[in-house]
Formats: sequence, structure tokens, C-alpha cells
Amino acid sequence: MSIFRDIPEGAFTSPVLTIGSFDGVHVGHHRIVSALLNEARQTSGDAVVLTFTAHPRKVITPETPPRILTTTDEKVRALGALGVSNIILLDFTREMASMSAAEFINDIVLKKMGVVHIVVGYDHAFGKDREGTFEFLRELSHRRGFGVTRVEPRNFYSRPISSTWIRAELEDGGIAAAAALLGRNYTLSGEVTRGAGRGRTLGFPTANVVPSDRDKVVPKDGVYAVRVMIGRSRPAKGMLNIGTNPTFANTERTIEVNIFDLDEDLVGAELELEFVRRLRDEVKFASVDELVAQIRRDREDALAALGEC
Repeated sequence: MSIFRDIPEGAFTSPVLTIGSFDGVHVGHHRIVSALLNEARQTSGDAVVLTFTAHPRKVITPETPPRILTTTDEKVRALGALGVSNIILLDFTREMASMSAAEFINDIVLKKMGVVHIVVGYDHAFGKDREGTFEFLRELSHRRGFGVTRVEPRNFYSRPISSTWIRAELEDGGIAAAAALLGRNYTLSGEVTRGAGRGRTLGFPTANVVPSDRDKVVPKDGVYAVRVMIGRSRPAKGMLNIGTNPTFANTERTIEVNIFDLDEDLVGAELELEFVRRLRDEVKFASVDELVAQIRRDREDALAALGEC
């Protein structure tokens, strides 16, 4: 895979381009990428995805930045898994946000890249005031001699799949629905930091995980069965709690994972957490003994869930 951090000139043969933030690289995005690759094959051109290191809304509306589904690295890996071999990864800036759609297409897409065909999603718009719609591209294409394809939405239960929908599902604990819309289980990565050490005293040592990207969606508080990748090389299974540990009257929200059959100090390690199944809500128990009994049941439920997958 080739990743470009700026607009390359003359790097591609008859490039076929799609543009977007592609947050989540969900099933709807899969349809766009498939159309991109098909068009590139038919024209013997290079398929190119132009995307951004940060969600454009983080620059356009910094007071209300969106929660994201994929970090830059995750997005690149997901696009690569779909067969994309050329990715232009740009830092979205205020200057870029102020460019008109005509400036962007004429000065960058056509003049610098020499794009012969553009593939866009059904609701895609770009440029200042989102004036770069499919209708704009179709009209411009007749004058400038490039092709344009609009990809219709991928529906799930008659509703178009969107990143906004997936974020809402995760924040409501809808792990299974989010996985169906993403086409894979949701993941969250972070570094292990020193915690209170309470899990060890209960017989279930936990690693306290701080997300590597503070903008990434953290699913709803509760207990989950998870697969864990330690340092991207050591797979494991476990159960995870998101919440405030109300039995102990805590107030700080934490992410704590108990990795099965592992008892070592992981402070400083990078973990990737793959959410497989939501087991239950977080509950305040009347006693520590009741909590421990429930954790034992959670472990059995998690093992069953992970064994089924």
C-alpha cells in the first residue's frame, strides 16, 4: 500500500478517485470502495482514496467535534483490507475548508492529479458550504471531460448505513448492531496505566486502559466480552468493565479489562480491545461478596460468548 501525505503530481496512471472522511469504513463505505475498484479495473487505472487524518467537522465546528469510529491507523488498515492500494492522507485545515468545490476539483483533482473518474457516495458533498454535490460534479464533468459515478446507499432494515447511526448504537450499548453496520467488531485501543489495584484483591486483576485517541467513541457503561491484542502480537480473551465501579462509590469513569489466564504487569503496554458481546449493565452491589459472585458469572458468560465466535 502507498500512503501519500500530500497531493502527488504524476504519481498515478489514469487515476480513479473517491473522496471522504470514511469514518468507520463501514459497510456503506464498502460499496463505494467496491465501485471505485471496479471502475479502476475497467479503465486500467489506479484506484485512489483521498481522506483525512482528522474528521473535517473537528476543524469546521471545533466547539462540537464528532466522536470518531476509527483512528487514522485503523482507517488505513480497514481501507487496505478492502483492496485499496493508494491512499492520500491529508491534514484537513481551515484553508481547505474555505476552498470552493470548483477550486478543489480544478486545482487539485484535475490539474495536479489528472483524475479521469470520480466516485462519490449518494449524499457526499465537499467544498465551502458543501456545494460540491453529485449534481455539481456531473455538470462539471461534461465540461472538463472526466467521469463521475454516484453510489447508492447500503441499507440495513431499510435505513441507510451511516457513521452517525453506528456512533449512536455504540453509545447505547448496541455492540451487535454496530458490528453488523461496520462489517466487523468495534475496536478500541489504548495504553495500560496504573490503576487502583482493586481487581487483584478481588481475584480478578485488571488492566486500566486509557484510549489512545480521546475523540474515539467509548461504548456505553457496562460489562463486555472482549478479544484482546497485546502489543498487536499476543492475542488473548477477557471481560471488560466500562464505568465508575459504583459498588466502591467511585466517580471517575474507567475502562478495565480482566485478561483470562494472564497475571502480569502490563503497565505501559498497548492493548487493542475488540468488543464481541455486551453482557450486562454496570450495577451497584450491596456487598463485595455479591460483586465477586457476579464477576464469576460474567467470566463464564464471556467465555461462552467468545467460544461461540
